[in-house]
Amino acid sequence: MTLSDFQKIKGVFDKEKIKANKKMVTYILFVGLATIFWFLNALSKEYTTTVNYPVSYSDFPAKKILSNELPTRLRLTVRAYGFDLLRYKLSFFQSLNFPVNEYTNNKMEKVGENNFLFPTNRMTSQVATQLSSAISVTHISPDTINFQFSSLIEKKVPIHLNYNLKFEAQFRQGSDIVLMPDSILIVGARAILDSVKYIETDVLELWKLNETTKKKLGFVKIKGLKFSQNKVEVKVPVEQFTEAQKKVTLKVVNLPDSVFLRLFPHEIKMSYLVGLKDYETITPEQFEVEIDYKTIDLANNKVKVNLINSPLNVSNVSFYPKEVAYLIEKRNSGTK
Repeated sequence: MTLSDFQKIKGVFDKEKIKANKKMVTYILFVGLATIFWFLNALSKEYTTTVNYPVSYSDFPAKKILSNELPTRLRLTVRAYGFDLLRYKLSFFQSLNFPVNEYTNNKMEKVGENNFLFPTNRMTSQVATQLSSAISVTHISPDTINFQFSSLIEKKVPIHLNYNLKFEAQFRQGSDIVLMPDSILIVGARAILDSVKYIETDVLELWKLNETTKKKLGFVKIKGLKFSQNKVEVKVPVEQFTEAQKKVTLKVVNLPDSVFLRLFPHEIKMSYLVGLKDYETITPEQFEVEIDYKTIDLANNKVKVNLINSPLNVSNVSFYPKEVAYLIEKRNSGTK
């Protein structure tokens, strides 16, 4: 230990500093006691203040829907001693329940009765019971709760699927996605229902699909509407596919009886994707490719090939060549 370190330790135990520290501790102690006595004295006095009290609603009319916003908190003017107010602030109280039909004497259940003004002073005794016998409720704000209802109607609308699908290599969607059911009933006020054309599902995301898959999805909620069901079952048909080719004979349309058209070549090569289960069922006759004689430009020695039709269970159809050479010959009279 150096001389400098020894002097620092000695300084800590200096008598003058010890006396000064004792005075500081004594001062803080008396200030703390004074604060406590002041606080206790303040809590012993009576105060008038405001508190926010949560409120929830239940027992709504069966065939109507609420069309306006209701207050979620009541602002109470209360009178009580400080101790009781502090106890309230530090406590957890359940929300005040408001049974609508009970408080409105089932008036809203009647046809044509859609508006009701409820004076909140009728709830004073119930609020006071839930608070504390030591707290007196002198006023409730807002002084009136306005209930506005609309009669419920129902409407059947289609379901629109939101989806994002990714398939493994050599797999694809085999046929149309099936929704079970494909439509649902929605219930709500006419003003809302008139603008709803369909109901959207939550997003279906599937990755690396290699087999037919079923999933249940919920719906995107629309405020003010109820749905006849909460889920829809989605079936995504998946099939393995391969590339195939066929040679297809060209057909000539709008050909005058007086001429004969020779094509070079007279067949084209069709390429397409097809599911393995349908591979053997595809024939050349199911493809319709043609040459339209009316489109021939005599200044050009080639004419365009048109794909008119192909089987529904094939995709990515392409063909080659896109144009073919031709030779126009006159028919002999009497030759058909």
